[in-house]
Amino acid sequence: MPALHNKVVVITGSTRGFGLAIARECLAAGATVAITGRSQDAVDRTLNEMQAAGKIDGFILDVRDEAQVHHLAKKVIEQFGHFDIWINNAGYSSAAGMILDMNPSEALEMFMSNDLGAIHGTQAAMKHFLARKAGMLVNIYGNGSFLSPATPTALYGTTKAWLTSFTRSLAKENTGSGVKILGFSPGMMTTDMLTSPRVVGEKAQAQMKNFVFVLRFLGQPANVPARKLVQMMARQRREFVEYKLFKPWTPFWGLARVAWENLTKTGKTPEFTLSYEPAYQFLD
Repeated sequence: MPALHNKVVVITGSTRGFGLAIARECLAAGATVAITGRSQDAVDRTLNEMQAAGKIDGFILDVRDEAQVHHLAKKVIEQFGHFDIWINNAGYSSAAGMILDMNPSEALEMFMSNDLGAIHGTQAAMKHFLARKAGMLVNIYGNGSFLSPATPTALYGTTKAWLTSFTRSLAKENTGSGVKILGFSPGMMTTDMLTSPRVVGEKAQAQMKNFVFVLRFLGQPANVPARKLVQMMARQRREFVEYKLFKPWTPFWGLARVAWENLTKTGKTPEFTLSYEPAYQFLD
């Protein structure tokens, strides 16, 4: 029997990137999936692409809007009777850049999506889960979640450090509730967030010159961590688990793989496009 047979899974931000990969793997594992995106075109395109893969429906959602998130939870319950897993995946990195070179408004926009969106999703999901004394909430960690410097995406990393603290506090506050909580860090993925970055300021430009090589030996297709996440969700028994896909030996395995690919001429450099912008300057 598939790992998530008869489970209803809600995934925010799932019409592209890692969220889309999670949706595909959940369908393959037998789940019923509710995808979300910020435009009707994105939702319709994803549904058309994935309809044959299993039971799926799509909803327009901006996680920054509290009412929309609670309305989504209500619509999923009306359609499917309940939901078993809620994945707070929606979020983004606006640009690579040193902290002093970034427009502060970008920090606010990322916080609104990456963190306030997670609050909205968590409150909507936990209301349903706590009433049932069952369910699983998944928060997607990222670079910065474990308090190591996240340069040159430090503002994004700060939002993920916040999310880690939030998730740990949430788990402690709901001990014994019957709800499982999972913090999952997928590592570096070859999604468009990393393969087509905006780069702000000269210092970040210098750091990003060799990034395509870093992406080659550390990056992986989004389906790899997505499949691992589905495995984790299927077998989690403890109330709270944090899982980090990037291990201390990951760079060594990556370098060895790239060396073998170069030797056998089987490797492929990821498609990579940078767009440069000058550093932000506050005007008095």
